[in-house]
Amino acid sequence: MEPAALNRATFGSPSEFAETSVQTVEMQENSVTDPTPVLSRLTVITAQPRGDVSQARRPIPVNTLDWVSTPRSQLSALSGSHFLGNVEQLEIQQIVDLSTLLGRSEKKFQYRVKIPRAETLFLAMHARSDKPADWSCSRLLRDDITLNILDQCGETAFVMRMNSRRTIALNKLHTMIVGSSKMLGSVEENFCIMGSSFTVYDEARRPLSNIYGPNVCGCCMYQEAQFQVISIDGTHQIASLMHQWDNVLHDYNLLITFPANTDIKFKSLLLGAAFLLEHMYFEELKRPL
Repeated sequence: MEPAALNRATFGSPSEFAETSVQTVEMQENSVTDPTPVLSRLTVITAQPRGDVSQARRPIPVNTLDWVSTPRSQLSALSGSHFLGNVEQLEIQQIVDLSTLLGRSEKKFQYRVKIPRAETLFLAMHARSDKPADWSCSRLLRDDITLNILDQCGETAFVMRMNSRRTIALNKLHTMIVGSSKMLGSVEENFCIMGSSFTVYDEARRPLSNIYGPNVCGCCMYQEAQFQVISIDGTHQIASLMHQWDNVLHDYNLLITFPANTDIKFKSLLLGAAFLLEHMYFEELKRPL
């Protein structure tokens, strides 16, 4: 075989050899001289992901290993509302001491929110107001209060603001706005001639459920009364709120019952509804002298 034919068989034609040389040079120019691995070192998570939380909560651990109601450990709750997870019942007990009854304390009303026969989750208290506590004509038109709900670490779990307004018929309608790190929704009283009716709304004011109470006038509300939480389409009952006598404490309390898998936000709104009912119908039973 001639030398020229041998070169063509080994390296190809001159044009093919030139094209191969150009490709080799381009690969050498575009190659990465010091490739960096995707994971150069181990990634250590030092903080719990917090998602969309506008106000940071102090990362104080809450030891719940000895709790009766739950085997879970709430090591670092993102917000106080997380303590309502897997809870089926909540009990609201009013805290009354001698100084409160005699009007010598500025604490006004305090409440203990707990799991029945188990742990206390929150402490609720009326926020101080700069307005005079004496009777005034404005109280006939509006009756505004603010409740601060604190968890076991003293952190604010919820802020509940109740306001009222007069309608054309001169009756007073109440609204409870529930907020945590952000607004959760509201519970609004509906106008009705006889009985009690409320609607639970989310933060976008979409109706979630209705609450119906005994078919009596509000001024004649029974001391033992049950309020049913009905789905917005009226087909089934979701939860219940009951003001009842506790034979152990020898006092009245307000019991909230809902399925354990109920959305935490909805549980928080029902807690706000319970405080609204407490203020409207039952708080007068222990008003300071």
